Amino acid sequence: MKITDELTLRIPLEYERSAIDPGHAGGRAFIAQQSDRSEAQFDFFLPGFSGYTPRNYQKENDPTRVEVVYLHAGNPHEADAGAPGEYPPNMLERSLASVLNPKDYRDEYGLRCYHAREPSPRLTCYGRRERGGEDIMLTTLEPPYPPDSFPQLQARYFSRRYGGVRIAWRTHVENLPQWHEIDAQIWKFIEAWSVPSAAPGSGPGQ
Repeated sequence: MKITDELTLRIPLEYERSAIDPGHAGGRAFIAQQSDRSEAQFDFFLPGFSGYTPRNYQKENDPTRVEVVYLHAGNPHEADAGAPGEYPPNMLERSLASVLNPKDYRDEYGLRCYHAREPSPRLTCYGRRERGGEDIMLTTLEPPYPPDSFPQLQARYFSRRYGGVRIAWRTHVENLPQWHEIDAQIWKFIEAWSVPSAAPGSGPGQ
């Protein structure tokens, strides 16, 4: 599936729930199509970053599962200063000016986590996701959690990589200490599953 002009993916079936669960027929990895571009989804499991098995696909609320909710093309100009969209520095600037308390925060796991100006169990966390590179913005929840709930943390951001993509992933809040490893593994998967672009004139018979 073509995500951007610079990124085409071939996702192994073990990371697609539809490949093992008939109830998800139709494909989780080919969710939407805009012109010649697609939106990808895939899942994996901690601690070994493995895919689905006949055992684990039946667990709806599995705290070891990481779901990549979407990966699709973004507007390259989202990274411009002050631009709307999901580029982390711009999202943080807007949030600090409106809903977050810039003086009420704590630093943990390489993130600075802000409380909202109004009472809320939600934390908004910001940090550097790759050395010398780009940042991340994610939300999580503080305990106590409601009974029988499945509290999650979610990352959502724009990256300049591959011509500009938007990505969102989520997992159980207990995996917050591993956010950096999770995010790094997602990009390792993307790189490993990337299909080299065919050079002009390299079709059959050339």
